[in-house]
Amino acid sequence: MKRLFATERLDAYIISRPLAGPYLAYEKRNRELFRPYSIAQKESYYTLGSFQDVADRQFTLYEEHRMLPLLFFEKDKRKHVIALVSLNQLVWGPFRSGKLSYSVDGDKLRQGYGREAVKGIIDYAFGQLGLHRIEAHIQQNNSASLAFAEHMGFQAEGMAKGYLYRDGEWVDHLRLSLLNECLDMRFFS
Repeated sequence: MKRLFATERLDAYIISRPLAGPYLAYEKRNRELFRPYSIAQKESYYTLGSFQDVADRQFTLYEEHRMLPLLFFEKDKRKHVIALVSLNQLVWGPFRSGKLSYSVDGDKLRQGYGREAVKGIIDYAFGQLGLHRIEAHIQQNNSASLAFAEHMGFQAEGMAKGYLYRDGEWVDHLRLSLLNECLDMRFFS
């Protein structure tokens, strides 16, 4: 297991096979909470073997520099996942961008953990990875997530029509972005 960084109250770990158990427990514990905004999964998805496969795939994408999948735990405790935050579809070269996804354990909502975890990955992405742009795509009816992203400094850019196929229909998402205005591309040429 690789701890990537720490925040004031949280340790951020790269998702990998040894963390499949806590990852599975987090998803099962929050299944109903996440249901309105997630792709429906069959019951067979919620098994340790399935989450070991998911963790293996995500770790491979991490090693290929195409994804930064993180599980956040309370500092020095790896018992319960507090938040899952990922940068997906990392693109390098002149783009230097990624797409943010995040969720917080239902028992930890509105306690600052989500803000702390997302700020941690933004700081890491802009400071260590040298990303210029982070996007978030959020369903219009997810007012809490939209308010959270805007509170974190994301700016609305427009509607991504038919962005995601979920529950038998194409669902529109609002596209928001956060830019790293301090990035000096001379260091990456």
